[in-house]
Amino acid sequence: MFLLFVLPVVGRAQTADEKKAVVAVRSIDPNDTDFSDLAGVRAAVGDARIVLLGEQTHGEATTFQAKIRLVKFLHEKMGFDVLAFESGFYDCARIWENVQAGGRVPDEVVGSLFYMYATSVQMGDLFGYLQGDLSSKRPLVIAGFDSQHTGEKSKTVLFDDFGRFLSKEHPGVLDPDWELFRRVSGDMFASRDYRPSIVEQQRFFDKLATLKKLLNDDSKVIDSLTSSAGFWYQVVCSIESQANRYWQLVHENENSVRDLQMAKNLIWLTEKAYPGKKIIVWAHNVHIAKSFTALGAKSLTDDPNAFVPMGETIHRYFGSRAYCIGFTGGEGSYMNYVDSKIINVPAPMAGSIEAKLAATGDAYGFLDYHHAPRSLRQSIPGCIADYGPAKGAWPEVFDGLFFIDKVAPVQRPGN
Repeated sequence: MFLLFVLPVVGRAQTADEKKAVVAVRSIDPNDTDFSDLAGVRAAVGDARIVLLGEQTHGEATTFQAKIRLVKFLHEKMGFDVLAFESGFYDCARIWENVQAGGRVPDEVVGSLFYMYATSVQMGDLFGYLQGDLSSKRPLVIAGFDSQHTGEKSKTVLFDDFGRFLSKEHPGVLDPDWELFRRVSGDMFASRDYRPSIVEQQRFFDKLATLKKLLNDDSKVIDSLTSSAGFWYQVVCSIESQANRYWQLVHENENSVRDLQMAKNLIWLTEKAYPGKKIIVWAHNVHIAKSFTALGAKSLTDDPNAFVPMGETIHRYFGSRAYCIGFTGGEGSYMNYVDSKIINVPAPMAGSIEAKLAATGDAYGFLDYHHAPRSLRQSIPGCIADYGPAKGAWPEVFDGLFFIDKVAPVQRPGN
C-alpha cells in the first residue's frame, strides 16, 4: 500500500546521549490515570494547538491502547477538546450530532467510523470514555476529516441532511440535476468500480460546481455542523475528490489528492467549526507525516506524481502549532486490516531507530526529536508503515516518536 525505501543496515550501539533523550513511559494501560510518566510528552507538545497521533498499522492493539491513554491525558491535563479521526468527514459529524441528541457512542460508531476503529475490542475503552465524558463540562467532541464517503451514514442519510439544508437555504437548486448528483454520488459511495456515463459525469460535475459556488461560505459555525454552508462546501469538495480518484481522472498521485482534501477538511474543522479549541488527530503514520522526501521519496519538483501526505500540508499551515507523534515498535505481531491475517513483526534491524529505542530496556518510551542528539537526527533506518524498513532523517517526518517494545494485534469479533 505504501512505498518504502530499503537500504543497507549498519549496526551501531546506543550512546549515552541517545539513551538520555528517550523518556521512559511507565504504562499504555488506558485506565492508568497517573499521568506523571507523560511529562516528556507534555513538555514536547507545549503550546501546540493540534497533536497528530499516528500508527504503523490499523490493526495493532498496543498502539491503540497507548493512543487512548494519550487522548485522555491530552483532554484532561492539556485542554484538548476535539478528537478527529481518519474517518468520514460527514459520518463523524453525524455521529456527534446523534450522540448529542441521545445516541450512544458505542452504537453510533459501528458502520460509520472506520471499521478497524469501530470494531476492535481495544477501542471499547475509548468509546466508553467518550460516552462517560458527555455529562462533563468539557465533553470530548468527535470529528472526522477523511475525504472518502464509505460509512453507512454517508450512504443512507447524507443526502437527506443535505437536501434539508438546501431546501431551506437554496431551494431552487433542488432540480433534476440535483437528483442526478445525488444518485451518482450514492452509486459511487457504494462501489469504487461504478462509472457513470460521459453525459452523466458532465452533469454531475456541472452540478457540483454550482453547489460549490453557492456554499463557499467562510463564516464560522454558529449552530451545528450540518446547518453550516461551510460544512456542506467541504462535503461537496470531498465528493469531488472521491469522484476524481475513483473515476481515474487525476493526473497527479491519487493518494495525494485524498490527503490534500483531508488536510483541507482538518483545517476547516480547526478554523471554522472549532475555533480556539485544541484538536487531537488520530490517523496512520503515513497521513500525519510532515514529509516523505525525508525518506528518499522524490519531491513534487522532481516528480509531479510524488506523494504529499496530509501532515505536510498541516505542517506548512500551522507550523509549530502542530506537533506530530509517530508510533513504532520493537517486535511482535499485528492484524492486517484488509484480510484480518496476523502478521509477525521481526526484531528491529541493527542501527535502526527501533533498535536504539529497544536498547534502553524500557517497555515504552517517548523521543522528542526537537531535543534529540545529532546521531538520532541524521538519516538512519526506521519504520513508518506496517513495520517495513525505510531510511531517512526522521525529525523531518515526525516531531516525536512513541515506542512500544512488544506489539500485539487487535481483537475483533469473530477473530
